[in-house]
Amino acid sequence: MLSPIARPFAAAAIVGLVVSVAACSSNIDMNAVSKSVSDGLLTQLSLPIESVACPTDARGAKMGDTFECVAKPNGGGTLTIKVTQEDGKGNVKWEVVKTEGLIDLKVVEGSIVAGLKEQAGVDATVSCGGKYRATKAGETFECQAKSPDKGDATIVVTMTNATGNIGWAVKQ
Repeated sequence: MLSPIARPFAAAAIVGLVVSVAACSSNIDMNAVSKSVSDGLLTQLSLPIESVACPTDARGAKMGDTFECVAKPNGGGTLTIKVTQEDGKGNVKWEVVKTEGLIDLKVVEGSIVAGLKEQAGVDATVSCGGKYRATKAGETFECQAKSPDKGDATIVVTMTNATGNIGWAVKQ
């Protein structure tokens, strides 16, 4: 069994100036933060985002201050994003600190490659068609295995539980 959901995303982005000036104070522009997170997840992870929700209260630009936003990818799942203010001028960085309902397809592919080698002595490459996928316990999806010696095969992957464990089998 493999738990690809438990593996954290290694995604971070530095955003330029995300400050709006209101009266005599500087506040973080939450719309700019939301757009940066959405654009960054699409660019870095090929993960289209339906929405990003950041705190709605006015937040002054203050070095070291942190807050969280929640991104909802198209197709389901959620990502919790930690945003840290780099300085008092509105420069921020963000990183994904928690995922729910998403599976890291590179981890799945690696598990299948290792399993094919260990169980059947087959050297193969495996593609599940992307980087991440929204999925729930009980759902299945297919990956493609290619072996120079044994040919091509379809692998059926099943999410066995909500914590990200999977099972897989060669489609007959």
